[in-house]
Order: sequence, then structure tokens, then C-alpha cells
Amino acid sequence: MSRRKDLLPVLVGGDFAAYSQARTFHEAYGVSSIAITTARNILNTQTSILKTIEEPELTEPEVFIRRMKEIAETYPQEHKLVLGCRDWQVRMVIENKQRLQDLGYIVPYIDRELLDQLVLKQHFYELCDKYDVAYPKTFVYDFAAPAQDIPDLGYPVIAKPSNSAAYYNTYFEGQKKVYKVETEQELHEILARVGSSSYSDKFLIQEFVPGDDTGMHLLTCYCDKSSKVRLISAGHTMMEDHEENSVGNPAAILTEVIDKTVSDSAVRLLESIGYVGFANFDIKYDPRDGRYKFFEINTRLGASSYYVTGEGYNTAKWYVEEWVDGQTYDGCIVTDRPFLYTKIPHSIIRAYVQDESLKSAVADQFRARRVANPIDYKADRNLLHHIYVRYFMHRQKQRFLTYL
Repeated sequence: MSRRKDLLPVLVGGDFAAYSQARTFHEAYGVSSIAITTARNILNTQTSILKTIEEPELTEPEVFIRRMKEIAETYPQEHKLVLGCRDWQVRMVIENKQRLQDLGYIVPYIDRELLDQLVLKQHFYELCDKYDVAYPKTFVYDFAAPAQDIPDLGYPVIAKPSNSAAYYNTYFEGQKKVYKVETEQELHEILARVGSSSYSDKFLIQEFVPGDDTGMHLLTCYCDKSSKVRLISAGHTMMEDHEENSVGNPAAILTEVIDKTVSDSAVRLLESIGYVGFANFDIKYDPRDGRYKFFEINTRLGASSYYVTGEGYNTAKWYVEEWVDGQTYDGCIVTDRPFLYTKIPHSIIRAYVQDESLKSAVADQFRARRVANPIDYKADRNLLHHIYVRYFMHRQKQRFLTYL
């Protein structure tokens, strides 16, 4: 660790993802971060590596800028690197990029025009078509034209919002992050509920790619300021979260070197569109044709991105070395070190994973102690934090037993 007094990470968000990012900066540089968040919780208050600013009206742009100005005035000398932890928080940062830069912040993100192309999933799939990136068969449902004929994609199908950030700010009875739909009648009932809510953007109806959680893969890439991919790190999901509001979030990830056709697809897309910063792809292997299908891109580090740091490539360093210190890169690192990211106990992974080779690989990482839960951080000096981690893991075991 090289301790720095000139660096201040400012994290927009205060949940698991915020703590995980704060840990990467603390591991790399010995610095504490500031988290500006809508609500306090144990993770962002009972810790020595985060200072939390609570702002219930954070979604209001003028309130957000006022709060960011207060931070800038309090820390005028530090290099202030601002990072969003969730989709809507990244959008908030990008939409106010120039104002933040005028306040002295470093904003390592793409511009709004490209953001809109990528986070609206129907536009992302248009880019996939353009750059020959495989994705599941998808129909875009427009609530402004409800009499559309929905093609037969076979059941079950997946139904999900095209605009995740707008959907996040929508509330209605029976709302889920993603729907697995078994019948045509169920699909129409879901569309009716969503259509009667405040959500008015497109909705995607997508063929279901068969396979359990272990069919899922992640790809995290870092693009430098010239839009060249300099880091490729792949993870193989062992188990996902299955609760309605968290469905699809990886709970355990085993690092891997993914098929080169997959990483080549990501590189071709990112470099062609002029991407900068970190990007994270959700991908699933399709046993029907042996291809990996891209589901979406996150224009940020994923909430489970600590697997990259655990593998030995601290994500904070990529931001700081280029955006703060002006370092340039040559070539591209494709990570290949074995490591297990997990926020659930080994017993749950062992009970869920059916593939014996994967189960053995997970056990190998536990035996070799190449395992980390991002919130289980020994260098955090807050005793209540460590008590909470024990409680968290106990609760995780109870939660996940429901789905086995």
C-alpha cells in the first residue's frame, strides 16, 4: 500500500457496492472515502473507511450539486475522484459532468449521449447487431402502442425494463427487477401492471436462455482515455441472488479466462464506440448453440467487481494511475489468476452447484485461502462493522436456503 494524502474518492451511493469500492481505495492508497447517499445504514456508518453524508433528496440535481460543492469547498487541495455505484447514480454524475468538473472533480466516465445508447437496452442490442455481438432474441414492447403483436419466443420468456434507471424510480404492487414469465396470460398481466405505473419507457421480452446460475458469466473491462481496452477480467457465476429486488446479482464468482470470441466481441464493441473507464457485461452461455449471449452492459464497475481486485488487479489503481497521475498504458492485461468472490458461505455454494468440476474448483480456492467477501475487511477498525459481517453471513445462509 502506498499511502496518499492528496486523494479523495467521493462515492455516490452508500450500499454494498459503495463499501466494496471504498475498500479498493483503502487497500491501494490507505485513504478513506466519502459516500453521499440517500440513507444511512450499518455498512456506510459503522466503518472506518467511509465518511457518510446523508441526503434524502439526492435525486434532485440541484441538491446533488449543492452537496458536491460543499465537499469540494471542504477539501480544496485533494484530487477528488467521483464515482457512482448504481445505474441512476452514474447517470446523475454523467448528466452533471461539466458542473462537477467546474467544481474540481475528476469524472472518469463517458458522456451522456453514449450513456443513453448503452443503458437503454434496446439501443445496446442495436449496437450488438452492428458490431456482431451475440445476444438473446428480443422483442421491444412499446407501452405507447399496446396493440402490438408479440412474436412467439417460446415460454418461459424473460421480461425486463429497457431503462433500468427509470424503472428503479417506479413503484407498483408486484414489481420485480426481472420477470421469468411462464405463460402468455402471465406476460399480458405483467405488461398491464407495468403499463399502469409511472414507468413509460420500453419493456423487453426476451427468449429464456436455459441453464442455472452457473451459466452466467461476467466480463469487466477497463478502457483508457484513448478508448483502448487495457484490462479484461472474466468471472464465472457460481450462484446468484434470487430475491425479487436483487435477482440476478452474483453472490459467488469464480474467476476464469473466458472464451476469446467473447472478450474479442467486448473489445470490438467498446473500442468502436469510443468507450472510456470501466464497463461490466452480463453474459450467459447458451447450451443450444454453444454461444455466449450478451445481456447488458453496466457503464460502471459492477456491484460484484471486487472479484477483479481480489484477483490482484485493484480497480482503484486504474482510475488513479490514469485520471489522477496521468499514466499511460501499453498492451492489454487478460487476468488469469484463480480467485473466489463470495458473499455467501461455502456450504450454500456446495449445496447449490451441481457441476462437480466447479464445486471442486470452489473448494480449491477455500483451501488455498484465495477467497474474499468485500465487506469482510480486516483493516476496517470499527468493531461494530465486524460484528455486522458475522450477522450478515448468518442471514445470507438463512436467505439462500430458501432457494435450494
